[in-house]
Amino acid sequence: MAISEPSDGGVTFRKTTFRLVAALLIGGLGGALFATFQLPLPWLLGALATSTIASLAGLKMAVPDNLRRPMIGLLGVMLGTTFTPDRVETALSWLPTLGALVIYVVVVGAAIWFYLRRFSSFDPGTAFFAAMPGGLSEMVALSERLGGDQRSVSLIHGTRLLFIVFTIPFLARLYEPAAAVARPAISLVDLHPVELLTLAGLGLLGYLVAARLRMPAATFVGPLIGSSIAHATGWLETQPPYLLMALAQLVIGSSVGVRFSGVGASEIARALLLGAGGTLMMLLITLVFSGLLHELTDLPLTLLLLAFIPGGLPEMSLIALGLGADPAFVVTHHCARVFLVVLIALPASVWLRRAGWLGVPKADTPAL
Repeated sequence: MAISEPSDGGVTFRKTTFRLVAALLIGGLGGALFATFQLPLPWLLGALATSTIASLAGLKMAVPDNLRRPMIGLLGVMLGTTFTPDRVETALSWLPTLGALVIYVVVVGAAIWFYLRRFSSFDPGTAFFAAMPGGLSEMVALSERLGGDQRSVSLIHGTRLLFIVFTIPFLARLYEPAAAVARPAISLVDLHPVELLTLAGLGLLGYLVAARLRMPAATFVGPLIGSSIAHATGWLETQPPYLLMALAQLVIGSSVGVRFSGVGASEIARALLLGAGGTLMMLLITLVFSGLLHELTDLPLTLLLLAFIPGGLPEMSLIALGLGADPAFVVTHHCARVFLVVLIALPASVWLRRAGWLGVPKADTPAL
């Protein structure tokens, strides 16, 4: 009997599995090294460092969405545990900084747009969506809808994410030398199975509602809302288990690093150069805003820096949780930033296109 050749689907599955295992093994090695030297957020930054180096060296790796998305949902559930009743009572005091966030988003977006128009060969539309300080997936989706170059937008946002996630924890420790990786007091084995099932159910329900409402970053925001309501009302009082937090760091850190896998060396070099310049501009603008708000509100400078710098929503949430910098405050501001950018980006791009700033107006441009 002849032996049939493996199907294309089987080959693809094996390739995907190999690339995933390679990403997690290399990321795990980096996490273990960073943990050994007691560096901040070891499983996030260690995985990010080694997976990025391996990607730049040409190793093909991948962290598929069907693994990354549950980890992001898990992170949303964990961050929801920080919305305790006493934190909710102080939420009104966050209104001044949330209001300043509107100005910040416009200033950062405009500055990076002009920077990319001056120093890159991007067309105006691609530069616009690459400059917006929103979520990567949302900006790539909008650029696809309105004619931007998805690959360029993805690379610039990925590079921004790489630089911000890797530099901010060290900057935070520069301002606050005592800042360290905060291990929650509870371990995975201390959680009652009913509590685990309840948290999982809240996360799934929150995601389904958020996806139904087409909310930005629904994978993260939905579980966050479900968990935060349960904890803000005092119904649940669980804390994030360190084992799950470390696992989420490993997967999310590796997924950022593997974005450069399979990309040509010259394209990566251009993206890294542009990304470094854009990140430096963002840091300077963020420091100015944080400094002003620090003087006006007496909030810690490190907390404001973590809340405003436009890193990824899951990544910055992990950093806040790991550094113990009032995760509820930081998460609320990053969620508000993502929502603001999504709300502003589409009408702004339509208006700018009609005004001729983003190229020739298109007949199929969505109506406001």
